[in-house]
Amino acid sequence: MPVVTRRFKLVVVGLGMLPLLAACGGSKRTCDDSHEPYLAARSAQPLRIPDGLSKPESSAALVIPEVKSTDNSGSGCLAEPPSYFRSAGSVARSPEEVVASWAQAWAHREADAVIALYSSSFVPPTDAAGGTPWLEQRREQVATGPVPDSMIENLKMEPDGADRRIVTFVQKFGVNSLRKELTLVREAGSWRIVAEKVIDVK
Repeated sequence: MPVVTRRFKLVVVGLGMLPLLAACGGSKRTCDDSHEPYLAARSAQPLRIPDGLSKPESSAALVIPEVKSTDNSGSGCLAEPPSYFRSAGSVARSPEEVVASWAQAWAHREADAVIALYSSSFVPPTDAAGGTPWLEQRREQVATGPVPDSMIENLKMEPDGADRRIVTFVQKFGVNSLRKELTLVREAGSWRIVAEKVIDVK
C-alpha cells in the first residue's frame, strides 16, 4: 500500500475520533442528584455489621456528652480573652499581660502596639533624652531593628506598692540575650510601662 494512502487513512480515522473525544469531557456535564437519598437524610444510620463478621469492641469508644444547656442567647464568643492570652489593643489587665503583649508585639514588628504599652509619664533609662525621643527611637527599633523572640524567659515580679510592679526577665535576640527590668504602674485600670532598663547582656 502506498505511503500516501496509508497516511490518508490515518488522518480520516483521527478526524472520525474527534467527536468521541469531545464527548468524553469537552462539554460541561451537569448532574441532577436531587433524587439521591443522602440529600434528604437528617441523621446518620447505624452501621450494619456484614454477615460473617463479629461486632467491634466498643467499650473504649469515645463518648460524646450530651449538651446540658440549650441557652443560645449569647453571641458564642468570650466576653473577654483569658488573662494569659496576649492583650487585645492597648488595655492590659495584669502586669504579666503587659510583658507578654509587649514581647509579642515587638516580635511581630507592631511598633504602635509596643509604644501604646508605655506610660505617658515614662522615664527613659538615661536623662539625656526625654521620654518622647526615647520612645521614638524604640518605635524605629521595633520597626526596623533585630527581631526578638516572642516569648520571654525567667519572668519574676516583685510588688512595689499597690499599683506598682518590678518585672525582670530575659529577652532573646537570636543568640544574644538581654536581662531586662520593667517598672509597671496601674493607670486608669490598665498597666503601663513607666521605666525600662537593661540589667545584663549575654
